[in-house]
Amino acid sequence: MSDISRRSFFKFLTLTAGATLVTHASNNDSSLHTLHKTKLLEKNSKQKRVVVVGGGIGGLTVAENIKANDPKNEIEVIILERNSHYFACPMSNTLFGEIKEVEDEKIPFIYTYNKAEKNHNIDVIITEMIDADVSKKMITTTLGTIEYDYVVVAPGIDYNYKKLFPTWSSEKIRRATKETPAAMFADSGKEKYILLDQLHAWKEEGGEGYFVIVPPKGGKVRCKPASYERACMVSEYIKKYNLPGKVYILDNASSPKAKGPVFIDIFIKEHRDTIVFNGMSATEMENRIKKAGFTLENFKKKANFSKVTDFFATCSIEDVDFDKKEIQFHYADSFDDDGKQDSLKYAIANIIPYHRGNKTAELFDVKRDAWGGVICAPNKIYSVSDSTVYVAGDIIGYHKFDPSAQASSTVGMLTGESIAKRILHGKDEIDFTKVGITCFSMVSTAPLKAIEISKTIVVTKEGLAKSDKTKLSIREGMGLIGWYQAMVETPFKY
Repeated sequence: MSDISRRSFFKFLTLTAGATLVTHASNNDSSLHTLHKTKLLEKNSKQKRVVVVGGGIGGLTVAENIKANDPKNEIEVIILERNSHYFACPMSNTLFGEIKEVEDEKIPFIYTYNKAEKNHNIDVIITEMIDADVSKKMITTTLGTIEYDYVVVAPGIDYNYKKLFPTWSSEKIRRATKETPAAMFADSGKEKYILLDQLHAWKEEGGEGYFVIVPPKGGKVRCKPASYERACMVSEYIKKYNLPGKVYILDNASSPKAKGPVFIDIFIKEHRDTIVFNGMSATEMENRIKKAGFTLENFKKKANFSKVTDFFATCSIEDVDFDKKEIQFHYADSFDDDGKQDSLKYAIANIIPYHRGNKTAELFDVKRDAWGGVICAPNKIYSVSDSTVYVAGDIIGYHKFDPSAQASSTVGMLTGESIAKRILHGKDEIDFTKVGITCFSMVSTAPLKAIEISKTIVVTKEGLAKSDKTKLSIREGMGLIGWYQAMVETPFKY
C-alpha cells in the first residue's frame, strides 16, 4: 500500500442550503437502485465549489480527500456520474475463480453512492455530461447546467476498436462488445457479467473448447496484468469443475506485458493442463526455457528472461468471425520466424482492444495527448492549459502513471489534499514522491496466491512524475483482499 496513511473520516454533516436534493430508492448498498437529483441549484456564494466528473475510484477518492481536509465545510464537492451504482473492477477477476475467501468475506463489487455522500459530505448527481465551457466554468448535463470554481476530470478510459480493426463497421464493433466483451470498464458490471454468464453456460454445456483471452496489443492500457490474472482465474474454474476445455491466451507479445516472468512461472507450475500461451502448453514453454539455456529456477531473472522470450511464439489478432466463432491471427513461432496466417475456434472469447482516454475529456477545451489524456503542467496535477481543471485517474497525461485503480487511489489522495490546501490556504503544491503504487493479481486458489508489484515514484527535473524502483513477488492471496478493501471500500463505504 501507499505510505499515505488513511485518514479518519468525518461523520455526516447537515447539508447546507447549497446542497442538491436527493431521492434514494433504497439504502441497501448491494441493490441496483437508482439515484436521482431533482435539480441543479445555484452555486452557494459562501463556499467554493469543486465539481468532479466521474464517480469511480479516482474521482471519489479526490472528492473524499478534499472534504477530509476541509474541517469547516468551506468547500462544496459535487460528483457528476452517469451510473447510479459503481462496479469495482479491481479484484473482480476473482469472480471467475469462485474464490472461497472472497465469498466468505462477503466482498461486495457493486456500490451505490449513499454512504459516500453521507460519510464524506459530498453530493452525487446521476446525470450525463453534454458539454463544458472552461472560460465560463460551466458544465452542461442532461439535467441542466452547473457552475464550478474548480473541476476534476476523472471519466476513465474508452475502448479503441477502430485502431485494432480499422475495417470493422460500427455494427461489427457492437457485436464484439456484446458477444466477446473486453470487460475492462466499470460500466455497472455489464461486460463482466456477460462473460460470467457465458462461463456458467459453458460449464452446463460440458465446458469443451477454448476460453480465448486476447490482451490489448500495446500502448497505454488500464491494468496491464488483468488479462493474465483473468486467465488464471478461469483456469481455476476449469479445474474446480473438471472441465475438458482450456484457456488460450492469444497475445501479440512473446510474454505477458506485465509481471511477465512470474506469470509464465505460474502458468507452468499452477496451470499446467489448463492454460495455453500463444499455442504453447506449459510443457512446451518449459522446453523452450531449457532450449534457451535456462532452468525453472533461474529463467525469471531479468537478463535471462529477455533471452527466453526470443524462443517464445507470438499471435497477432487480425479479424473475428462471430458467426463461426473463429479468430484469425498472424502466428510467429520464434524470434526470427516471419510467421504465418492461422485461426482458432473459440467457445468463449474475451477480446480486449486498444484503450484510449474517455471521450468525455474532449468536452473540456484543454490540451490533450494523442491517447486522449489531459496534459498536466509540470509538477502539477492540473491542466497545462487551465489551472482550475484538475485530472484524476486514468486520464492523467504528461505524468507517467500506468492507468490503474491503485494509481487512481494513491494519486487521488494527494490531489484531494492539494485542492483543499489551495482553496483554504493558498498553497498550490503536490508531492508526487509520496505516492506508492502497489498492485496485486490473484493467480491461484489452492493455496491462495497473488503476484504483488510495488513501485516508488520519482519526479524528474522537468517536473514529470514516473515510476522508479519496482519490486515483484509472490505472496499469500489474502493481501489482495485487504488491498481491495482499503482502496475501494474506504471511499464507497466508510
